[in-house]
Amino acid sequence: MENLFSFICFAFVASITPGPTNFLILSQSSRLGLGKTFPIVVSASIGAAALVCLTGIGVGKALLAYPFVKEMMGWLGVLWLTKLAWQIASQPVKETDNSSSDLPTLGVVGGFLMQAVNPKAWLMAVAVISVYATSDTHYFWNVSYLSAVFLVIAIPCLTVWALAGRLAGSLIRKPMHVIWLNRVMGWILLVSAWSATLNLSV
Repeated sequence: MENLFSFICFAFVASITPGPTNFLILSQSSRLGLGKTFPIVVSASIGAAALVCLTGIGVGKALLAYPFVKEMMGWLGVLWLTKLAWQIASQPVKETDNSSSDLPTLGVVGGFLMQAVNPKAWLMAVAVISVYATSDTHYFWNVSYLSAVFLVIAIPCLTVWALAGRLAGSLIRKPMHVIWLNRVMGWILLVSAWSATLNLSV
């Protein structure tokens, strides 16, 4: 495929830069560890790759052609992320258990579906298809190839965020420090979700 290196760079930047998915993975890994977070890393990556594929066959462009649908997707996503951010930031930590295991977890299905209500992810997928997909007789193979490459790039990028969360969780052991970590993660997630939606709306 032409411009493969350029597409790999694009996929890397789109996956490694901060966003709601990255911060949720960071928060969950800091509480539950890498082992329980890695399935969400994989499912979120598959969700992003699936958006590229859906956009390639026309579903994404058809949805984003209607401003109302795009706005609704944005607000559904930000309301869900706001709820998660509040639960993370307000959860108390027991003296006998610093892991905050009662906090809400994203889950494998949640990691996948989160991309479906993330308008930024849809727009990223549209950019991938518009810029990198060829219009020749091998179009559908090309779309599948782009989706697979994006998946391969996204998994290690999101794993970096999971590793950062695991490191933070291992360094922060006192209950009060865990409480403040939860608050910081919650507020960062909140700001990330709202800034993405407001920037998309203007």
